[in-house]
Amino acid sequence: MTKAIRKSRAKPIGELVGGTLDPLMRKRGLARAELIAWWPDIVGPRYAGLTAPQRISWPRSGEGRAATLVLHVDPSVALPLSYELEGVRDRLNAFLGFRAVGAIKLVQHPFPTPAEKMSRQPDKEAERRLEARLAGVEGPLRESLRQLGRAVLSRS
Repeated sequence: MTKAIRKSRAKPIGELVGGTLDPLMRKRGLARAELIAWWPDIVGPRYAGLTAPQRISWPRSGEGRAATLVLHVDPSVALPLSYELEGVRDRLNAFLGFRAVGAIKLVQHPFPTPAEKMSRQPDKEAERRLEARLAGVEGPLRESLRQLGRAVLSRS
């Protein structure tokens, strides 16, 4: 006698959140939100914290021409990264599944240090609203969501 196997209806949170971010990413020219999440794998650990894709500029004049990725780069890694752009472009195109990006334009601007990121404090009202929303969440998930919420609030 065999038992019927029930499939779990639970979905990974990345699958749920990724879809909600897609319209925002498209507005900035990024085809998929997963590009941001996979960026450290695309550029490698040396550049992961010091680079970030800003937008993909698609050509206006018809098909057949590749897009340009505009990449925010910390000035401290701009020169060494410039020597590795071909490999980054190839890994990015492999991630996208086709030769979408033909060129990468580097825009140099310093990334905030971890101390600078932590120095921004959200206002008290925003913190109060965050705590009210987390009231029904228990366990380690609550602390993780609190940290995420504070990071988002400190950026806005």
